[in-house]
Amino acid sequence: MPKLTSSEFQQIHEIATADATLIAKATGFLSFVQDSDLKSMVENERRKAETHYNELIDIANGESLNQKFEQLDGGLKGRPRTSASQSPSPVQPKVGQGFSDRVIAADLLDYSKSMTVRTIWAATEISHVGIRRALSEMARYHLDAAYEFYRFMEMKGWYVPLGATDNAEQWFRQNHEQLIASTHGSAHTDGDWTGANAVLPS
Repeated sequence: MPKLTSSEFQQIHEIATADATLIAKATGFLSFVQDSDLKSMVENERRKAETHYNELIDIANGESLNQKFEQLDGGLKGRPRTSASQSPSPVQPKVGQGFSDRVIAADLLDYSKSMTVRTIWAATEISHVGIRRALSEMARYHLDAAYEFYRFMEMKGWYVPLGATDNAEQWFRQNHEQLIASTHGSAHTDGDWTGANAVLPS
């Protein structure tokens, strides 16, 4: 295999570091997760992050890239694929009680989206065809993972998108005023939202 360039080492380093972070996040979340399907998804995230990390280390060490990347698993296991979706519900944070399943799913959904962009970007910065393909397959996995976490949250009624016809201010209030109230030690009503808004960090 041709010697990697400084830029290629940099890209591999950044993705490997992100995978190491994902391993740590998933490991920590497993101490809090309650839902059995979500637990399977988190465990799978950790396993795949470990696989990707080790693969990147092998690449950096000059190991052969003659692998059948198309056989990499592109999806998560554990999501109930036939469950009906529930109506969206606003965020109800539990301050000081660890990570709720909703927070865990939302965090890993966000990280999956971020990893998709990171790996695709890294692939465009690398000239070696084999490494580009390996990173592209990793991006495909993270893209599928993002969809799986999204669908899981949607079925639980935890995914609350802002619709085109929604009142943005009312939507924001519904989802965050409970958190603001708990953070500042008082319950704010619709009438004193301006006061609550005034203490938000700039």
